[in-house]
Amino acid sequence: MADTDIFLKPLRGEPPAAFANFTAYCELGPDIRTIRKAVEITGGKLDTAEKQAQRWKWQARAAEHDAHQVRIQFQAIKSQREHQQREKIAAFRNEQERRAHAMGDLADLMMDLTAEKLQAMRAAGELPSEQQIANLAKTVASLADMAMNLKATALGVDDLVEALEAELDTEAG
Repeated sequence: MADTDIFLKPLRGEPPAAFANFTAYCELGPDIRTIRKAVEITGGKLDTAEKQAQRWKWQARAAEHDAHQVRIQFQAIKSQREHQQREKIAAFRNEQERRAHAMGDLADLMMDLTAEKLQAMRAAGELPSEQQIANLAKTVASLADMAMNLKATALGVDDLVEALEAELDTEAG
């Protein structure tokens, strides 16, 4: 949406003095807008400005201007919220990616430690029990599974963001 306010342009045939009064009237804002205050700003005459207001439909034009300003503000807020949501999603995705790497690193470390422990036991002539081997394998598998699930979540977030952006682009177009 363009920021150009088509409602703050003179109407065909509207004299510059009348348009100056209207601009002052309009820019006062809906809460304090009066013809008297507009004339105080421009230095014009009240009775002349009242006639101008009638002839050049100041109230209707000002209402259109106000509605236009609200639309601009709404769009700005909407864009800001979309940006904030994208940042939150990106932060969540990055955290999931970080966790996936940490869990993958932990799984790798556990596999290395397990291999070292088994080699040390074998060198000492000891054999681990089947229960010990099963527990170690289960722990390593669980860590690797968690890492894969976290990575899948991060990738799923990427897919979700792409789908949402495509939908937002379609709505905007």
